[in-house]
Amino acid sequence: MKKAYSVMLIAVLSVMFFFTAGPVLADSKKITAAIDEASKNCRGVSHQIWEFKETGLQEVKSSALLKDELAKLGYKVTGDLKVPDDLVKDGIAKTAFKAEMAGKGPGPTVTIMLEYDALAIGHACGHNLIATSGLMAAAGLAKVMKDTPGRVFVIGTPDEERGSLGAGKVALLEGGHFEGSDVVFITHGADRWSMDQRLLAMKRANFTFKGKSAHAAAAPHKGINALRGVMLTFNCVDQLREHLRQDVRIHGVVVKGGGPVNIVPELAQAEFACRALDTPTMEDAYTKVVRCAKAGELGTGTTLEFKEPRVALKSAIVVPPLLDVVHANLKGLGIAAGEFKDFDELASSDLGMVGDSYPTVNVWFKIAPEGTALHSEALREAANSDEAWKAAVITGKAVALSAYEMLTKPERLKSVQESFKTAKAKGGK
Repeated sequence: MKKAYSVMLIAVLSVMFFFTAGPVLADSKKITAAIDEASKNCRGVSHQIWEFKETGLQEVKSSALLKDELAKLGYKVTGDLKVPDDLVKDGIAKTAFKAEMAGKGPGPTVTIMLEYDALAIGHACGHNLIATSGLMAAAGLAKVMKDTPGRVFVIGTPDEERGSLGAGKVALLEGGHFEGSDVVFITHGADRWSMDQRLLAMKRANFTFKGKSAHAAAAPHKGINALRGVMLTFNCVDQLREHLRQDVRIHGVVVKGGGPVNIVPELAQAEFACRALDTPTMEDAYTKVVRCAKAGELGTGTTLEFKEPRVALKSAIVVPPLLDVVHANLKGLGIAAGEFKDFDELASSDLGMVGDSYPTVNVWFKIAPEGTALHSEALREAANSDEAWKAAVITGKAVALSAYEMLTKPERLKSVQESFKTAKAKGGK
C-alpha cells in the first residue's frame, strides 16, 4: 500500500513539475537562442564602440548606436534624460538613455545598466563589452516579455570613469531614472570570472590653507607659511594610520605648495581621497582627515578653507542570494566552479551608489589572461578579441536568465530584497 502511494505521489509531483517547470525551461531556451541569434550583430556593435573610444560625456555615437539597437528590439527608448543641473550642464544627460519594455501585466522590474565611455587610451576597461553583453541580455528578455509579468529597464550610464564627479550614475539616480527597479544587473570584463561585489566607498577632500607672504630670508617672522598647514595635515594623517581598519585607504597630493623659494607661501592646497569597504567606516575616517586639516590650521596659524564635496561614492550592498542566482546560471552555461576568483585589489565606482540604493549584481567575466590589469593597453586589446566576445555572450545569457528568474520566481526575488534590506540596515557591514 505504501509503495503504491509513493508511486502515485511521484507521478503527481512529476506532472506538477512538468506544468510548472516546462514553460520556464522553454522560455530559458528562447532566451539563450535569441542571444545566440543577436550575438553576431552585437559583436559588430561592440567593435564599433571600441573604435569610437569616446570618453566620458562625449559618447555621442556610442549612445546613439545603442539606442538604435534597443529600438529595433522593441524597446521604448528615451534620451536626453533630465538630471540635477549642478551635476550635469543644463540639467540634461545628453549621452544617457533609458529603454523600457513592459511585459504581460504587472510584476517586478529588472534593470540592466550599460556603460560605454572609454579612457584616454581607448577601451582599456572594456566598456564596449559591458554595453554589448547587456544589450544581448536585453535581446534575450525581449523574446519572452510578451508572456512574462513585469518590465525591463535598460539604462545607458555615461562617464563611469569619472564617477566621483557625479555626472554618471549619481546624476541618473538623483534624476529618478532608476525608480521602480527591484533588482539591477551590470557586467564587467576582467582577468577572471568573479562574483566579488566589493567596492570601496570614496569621498574627496580639498583643503586650501591661506597664510601671509613675507621675505623668507629678511623677514620670515612677518609671514605665515600656508605650506606648513598642508605638511602638518599630512603628518597628522600619517599618525592616524595605525588606528584605522586595514581596508581604509587615505591618499593625498599637494596641489599647490607655493611660489619662489625666497617667499613664504601665502597659499597652499592639498587634495585627499578617503576609501573603505563600507560607507560608515569611510565616513568615520573622512571625519578624522578633516580634523587633521583643522589641526594643521590651528598649529600653524593659517586659515583653512574647506567645503564638503557635492558627491561621495558609497559602497555597494552585497546581496548573497542574488549572487547565488547568477553564479548558478554561469555554472549552468559551462563556467566551472574553480574558475571563479575573488579580487585582491579593490577600487571605487559610481556603481556603488546604485548598489547602495537597489539590490545590484556586477558580473565579472574573463576577457584576458590572469594578471592583466584594468586600464592597461593589454586589456584594451583584449576587449576587442574573439575570446573576450565568447565570454561576453555567456555573460549576457547569465544576466538574462537571472533577470528572468527575478521576474518569474517571486520567492527568489523576495529573498534578494530581504537580504538587501537587512544588510542596508547594518550600513553594508
